[in-house]
Amino acid sequence: MLADDLTVEVRDITLARQGIILPRDLDLTSRVVHCGVGEWTLTLPAEHPLTPVLRTPGAGLIVTGPDDVLWSGPVTTPTLDAGTDDPAGLVTITGVTDDVLAADATAWPQPANGNVATQAAGYDNRSGPAETVMRAYVAANIGPTAPVSRRGLLAQRLTLAPDLGRGTNVVKSARFPVLGELLTEIATVAGLGWRIVQRDDVLVFEVYEIADRTATVRLDVANGGLESQSAATSPPAVTHVLVAGQGQGEARTLLERSTPESVAAAAAWGRRIERFKDQRQTDDLTELQQAGDEDLADGGFTATNVAAVPAEILGMQYARDWREGDHVTVVLDGQETTSTVTAATLRASAAGVLVGADIGDVTGFDPNVALSGRVEDTARRVSQLERVAEAKNVFDAAAITTGRLAWARLPLPAALGTGVDLDSITTPGDYTQSSNPAAAGGTNYPAPYAGLLEVAANANGSIVYQRYTVYRGGSGLTYTRSWSSNVWGPWVKAGDQPFAQAAGRNAVAASGITTITFPAGRFTVTPVVTAVVLSTTGDQVSVVFTSAPSATSFEARLFTIVGASRIAGAIAWTAVQMTPTSAIG
Repeated sequence: MLADDLTVEVRDITLARQGIILPRDLDLTSRVVHCGVGEWTLTLPAEHPLTPVLRTPGAGLIVTGPDDVLWSGPVTTPTLDAGTDDPAGLVTITGVTDDVLAADATAWPQPANGNVATQAAGYDNRSGPAETVMRAYVAANIGPTAPVSRRGLLAQRLTLAPDLGRGTNVVKSARFPVLGELLTEIATVAGLGWRIVQRDDVLVFEVYEIADRTATVRLDVANGGLESQSAATSPPAVTHVLVAGQGQGEARTLLERSTPESVAAAAAWGRRIERFKDQRQTDDLTELQQAGDEDLADGGFTATNVAAVPAEILGMQYARDWREGDHVTVVLDGQETTSTVTAATLRASAAGVLVGADIGDVTGFDPNVALSGRVEDTARRVSQLERVAEAKNVFDAAAITTGRLAWARLPLPAALGTGVDLDSITTPGDYTQSSNPAAAGGTNYPAPYAGLLEVAANANGSIVYQRYTVYRGGSGLTYTRSWSSNVWGPWVKAGDQPFAQAAGRNAVAASGITTITFPAGRFTVTPVVTAVVLSTTGDQVSVVFTSAPSATSFEARLFTIVGASRIAGAIAWTAVQMTPTSAIG
């Protein structure tokens, strides 16, 4: 997947789209979780025109792939990193996916009553197809039928996708559980998933079926289906669930639940792991059995988690051929297994998009291979994209040893300090320079501006490649060079790009002066500005600059050629600065 395949839009608290972050400005890491809340991190120069929007409470992102919306979600923490050497600095913005709306809410026993002190029901009991029950709990607690007092501004724009009645029949009783946990419990036993995502100007709660792609998606380092993988195995969380219903003492209803998988796991590990589950809200045998089955579906088996980097060179593209929730085939230690993609991580930059997957709770894998608790480093095939951007081992294997899905974070680029000579940076990896003065005071930088340095090398390190992309005003200007025979070649500007440029369309009034302002910080000198007339109410009209353009703006008026009368209309304009010190290069 390329950076151009993603559309990253910025929204405000009303879900109105405020602008697009171009691929050249991308420094985005996101993690989408199957039936859970994902998170994301975005880094932008403080002078980027959309940074002020993202620093406003309630703002967020919408990320769309080639075929569909991948995720959307609000900002949680914008952090400005600036100093005396770089007053503007960089802003790191963290956020979560819109699934957080379900994690923020609880399922009330009488959801139509917005006063918690006057709840007139003990439990909200619902039954039917799993999708129907899930939608009903969402609608009643944060959706269209919930009291307005319980719906924040984002939840007030939440709608529900059509009910297709999918999944097995379930029986559920709710008394203040976290809504998201309730939905996941239902989805787990029914073979479904759920998410909340922005479409148009509303949020939509969607239920999806788990796709069985075991016959078409086979992830294996040996055949190139995986760039890399790390695996960890751990005992089951539970093998026997003791479910207690209504009643007191010896009169209380009790039953034991297990599955063939949990019994096999107990035998394999030599441990019978019991858990007590209090379900005093019901004496319905079906609901009690379902409660025990939910815990077993969640943890009643030998847990094997895999952190993997699927290879797109075989045509298996994320969000088109596989995505979180899908069942896929994975080869571990030469054994073919099936598993669920529990999370997908995307790291997007100007260099491209690197996709990683957490493949959790693998079935059919012999735990005896990994009883020592080791996590094997397997052979790795590196794609062309990773040769350019230098793929490190993307996942921390130690983060997966809990036996359940764990958070594995992508590494951040190393920081370049002050006084750094780029000739000395030969270790493959990504490096960031966040300070313009530090870049200007360093040695062998292609331009005196903050930016991203990407370093790659051939197998024996005899040839090193560097690419430096400047942050300046979001220009995305890129320089490349290489090192061989102990000599660095000159920096070459990629594609002979202008140092900075801007373009736009603006209305021009019939009276007064129309001032058109360039994006903040875009130009360091006055650019070359050209403008053409798009539309007017008359014929033969010319554009006249009221005064000479500056590095920040220009003024325009429209006059008829015959009679020299002022007239209203619209113009299209471009502004170009070819080098850091000259408009014409």
